[in-house]
Amino acid sequence: MNRIKRTLAAGALAGAFAMTVPAAPVYADGAASTRNLILLGAGAAYLIVQHNRKVHEHYAEDAQRQAALEAQNDQEAAAYEHERRAYREEAAANAALEREIAYQHTVIEQQRRQLAALNVHGDFIAQHGETAHVSYGWGSI
Repeated sequence: MNRIKRTLAAGALAGAFAMTVPAAPVYADGAASTRNLILLGAGAAYLIVQHNRKVHEHYAEDAQRQAALEAQNDQEAAAYEHERRAYREEAAANAALEREIAYQHTVIEQQRRQLAALNVHGDFIAQHGETAHVSYGWGSI
């Protein structure tokens, strides 16, 4: 912003200085007038072409930026879909685990009923004094 202000101030100072210089007399010359009109037209055409080039560059940059944003959105959508799929798989695994736990619970309840039918109680081991013992050759633990 400071650079723009400095440039404008320099332009205004140069314009004020140019106003103080006395103007030379102007003589009508047909060839010079035609030449000046041609140069003015060429200069105007050049400026228009340069302006259009800049505008098209700006449009191209905007299109490129938009394409990058769309690509990023596509990546985000893919990541979201991946997370949804992972969540569904995890939910399915949890449901399978819950079914397994429910099955094990029913098996345990069946075994308890069978033991109750045989009059075997929880203090069965304490009454008989024996426990199952498996040795893997590690000695006593």
